[in-house]
Amino acid sequence: MRIQQVAIAAIKKENKYLLTKRVKMDPEDVDYAPFVWHLPGGGIEKDENSETALKREIKEELGVEIHSAILIPKTFTDTRRNWQGVFILFLCSLMDYNQEIILNEESEEYGWFTLEEASKLKVLPHTIEMIVEANKLRI
Repeated sequence: MRIQQVAIAAIKKENKYLLTKRVKMDPEDVDYAPFVWHLPGGGIEKDENSETALKREIKEELGVEIHSAILIPKTFTDTRRNWQGVFILFLCSLMDYNQEIILNEESEEYGWFTLEEASKLKVLPHTIEMIVEANKLRI
C-alpha cells in the first residue's frame, strides 16, 4: 500500500469555503467519479514541507496565492484501493480576493460554499468534517 501525505487548503472568505468540482480523477479516487466537490490541495513531494506543498498546489490548481495558512490540529486519513492518504489541513486566506481564479485541468468549476451548502453537495470523503474543523478557527 502506498501512503501519501496530502496538504489541504480550507480557503475561507467570510463564512464560505472555496471548493472545486473535480473532473480529472486520480486512480485511487475513481470510485467517487465523476464530478465531486472537494477542498483544493495535493500530495506533498519529496523534500517538501506541508506548507510549501500547499502553496504550490494552490498555485497549480487555482492560479492564485494564499496569504496565511494556519495548521488545523487534526489529521484525517482515508484508504482507497492500494492508497492511504494522510491529510494535513490548513485554514487559509487568499493573498488578494480580487485575483482571478484560473482552474487547471483537474477541475471544471469552483464555488464558495457555507458548511450547510457544502453538506448538500457530492463531496470526497472527509470534506465536510474538514470544513467543520476549519470553522472552529478564525483567520
